[in-house]
Amino acid sequence: MTDRGALDLQQQLAPSRKPLPPQRWGFLPTEQFWSLASFTPIALVFWLPAGFFYEWLVTLGWPWWQNGLAFMAVLTVWSGLVERGSRKYLAQQRLRALTEGALDEAQLVPSSAELVPSSAEPQKMPVVATREFWHYAFARLFGRARGVAFKLYEFVIFMAFFYPSPLVWFGAFSLLLVTSLSLGAWQRRLQRQELEAGARPGPALAEASGSGGSRPRTTG
Repeated sequence: MTDRGALDLQQQLAPSRKPLPPQRWGFLPTEQFWSLASFTPIALVFWLPAGFFYEWLVTLGWPWWQNGLAFMAVLTVWSGLVERGSRKYLAQQRLRALTEGALDEAQLVPSSAELVPSSAEPQKMPVVATREFWHYAFARLFGRARGVAFKLYEFVIFMAFFYPSPLVWFGAFSLLLVTSLSLGAWQRRLQRQELEAGARPGPALAEASGSGGSRPRTTG
């Protein structure tokens, strides 16, 4: 995927975001893409075949943990393929519009100022933590092991929903809900501290917590 194609998708879905990173190995999914595409028709293209695959998987009669691992592997590969196809399709649509005169080159390549959120955008206090803040929180709690801890947490929650027990399902959902609400309260507290100090907090108080940028100033 070329940089222009990634930029085209970014403009189609969220003009205020930074350009999308390339897919690892050319087919693995990226969180940046799916955070933008989750509430678009692209998600429907992804979930319909995934749902049919799950129903077929259940008919095989495998143990619950094998179903979970198989479904996780297929979801990873399928989401990466959907992302790759979507990027190419949106890039082609953008270039077709350009050749037809609907857009000019200035519209195709926005300035760097257009790739970051406007400072005039109001900051909302989230009820549950944003995904960016999840990465920030895990970085604060686990340091260099944040990536392993985050993936392990996701793996446990995902596999728990395949366990054939309503009690385990309820426990996993409760854990996810409590964690989300707790991190949301933490995020609101840090945002208030930043606002009281006269600073404008970023989208997650630390946009770079999972991307290697500078760490935000916080007092808590």
